[in-house]
Amino acid sequence: MTDEYIELFLKWTADGENLQAKTWLESNGLRTLPITQGLLITGSRVQIEKAFSVSLENKQLPFEVPIPAELQASVASITVPKPRSYHR
Repeated sequence: MTDEYIELFLKWTADGENLQAKTWLESNGLRTLPITQGLLITGSRVQIEKAFSVSLENKQLPFEVPIPAELQASVASITVPKPRSYHR
């Protein structure tokens, strides 16, 4: 897993989008971009490990990160996806 840039997918609960969750992620140094049922979250390995209190070392992709207490009311899951493979 690269240290430069990591993408995660956040999926909202049935209640839908929550501005406080987006604000919390951004206050932890992460970038967010709306997607169909959630957010695309991006950041460095250090930012992600700190925000989600998790080590990304030796993780097999894809995997879910723990949902912080501040996000649990509105977030169903947060996943680091397996990178896409592009063929010529």
